[in-house]
Amino acid sequence: MPVPSGADVDVIAVTGACAQERSSCARGIAEAQGFVFVPADQTGQGLETVDRAVDLMRKSIHVQGLVLEYPIGVPVMEIVGSLTAPDAGTRLIDLVCVLDVGCLLADLDSEEFIRLPLIGDADDGGVIASKAELIVAQIEFASTIAVVNGGSLRPRALERATSLVSKLAPWAEQRLVANPCDVHGRDRSDGLHSPSGKTYSQQPPNAGWVSILNQELPSQRQSCVVEAIRYEQYRPFHPGRLHHALNTCLFHGHRGHILRSAGFARLASRPHITAQWDQVGRIFTLSPLALDDSLGAEDELLAFGQDLAFIGTGLDEVRLRQILDDAALSHAELAAGPMVWANFPDEFPAWSTTAT
Repeated sequence: MPVPSGADVDVIAVTGACAQERSSCARGIAEAQGFVFVPADQTGQGLETVDRAVDLMRKSIHVQGLVLEYPIGVPVMEIVGSLTAPDAGTRLIDLVCVLDVGCLLADLDSEEFIRLPLIGDADDGGVIASKAELIVAQIEFASTIAVVNGGSLRPRALERATSLVSKLAPWAEQRLVANPCDVHGRDRSDGLHSPSGKTYSQQPPNAGWVSILNQELPSQRQSCVVEAIRYEQYRPFHPGRLHHALNTCLFHGHRGHILRSAGFARLASRPHITAQWDQVGRIFTLSPLALDDSLGAEDELLAFGQDLAFIGTGLDEVRLRQILDDAALSHAELAAGPMVWANFPDEFPAWSTTAT
């Protein structure tokens, strides 16, 4: 049934790093659902272009909905934020990530960076982002994952790749498809809602690392091929020892292959700041997330010390925990207090907390 004029427009957003497979999938979904297709070369022009397309569709009585295909240079968080905003005029019913598993592991180990489009009136030439981080974000935010080119992998490699995807996005519906056009059937209810019956806008899925920290990883997503570990430690990290651990062993395959880790951390040299720990393959960042003294009366600390999720293969859990424990403050260092912590060697980049 066409959308009444002025009503919110149903939208299916399609992401993916491989342009050919992504475009084929998006066009196939639009045809199957009877939706209007907006290609990546248009959505990549910025939010204003998408807003104009939505406004035009809302004024039409002959439109079922929109399929918006996005280039990899548009961060998925920006996509979700713009399409689920209260005044967006859209109802995001599905976020599809088209994933070429034949390239997945190489992409996650890549150090390639992509220049993002300019936003608004910015004149700084744009910013760059890690391709690996952009791809993982697309997977983690997806409600449907179309796994293509599975035939290019041997069975064991395919199992490893699909198991990894299940850990990264445990609540997404993962579909192994031979043809990218076959993601959605012509039945409009097919795949457009979560198992709870809610649309994406009503109930966005949790990323795998969040589910691990919340101890909510679905039992069907457990696998011995790709492992998931939660690490908790109430003592803050010694910045010098953590920096040494990161540079010498943690992400260098000595304790297994850590493909993804994320969560919350504390550096003793920067007390009262909760940091976001974010790692994909060889890319690692530790950035300020929240100041303790900025919390309201009803707010809770994101983490008192460390709360981290690790996803990988062949992980030596005992040794991994030992390395992280050794990087944390000893009992004597903890008792010495912040005046002493401030003198610890700290080679991490300076943080700007003015906007935190």
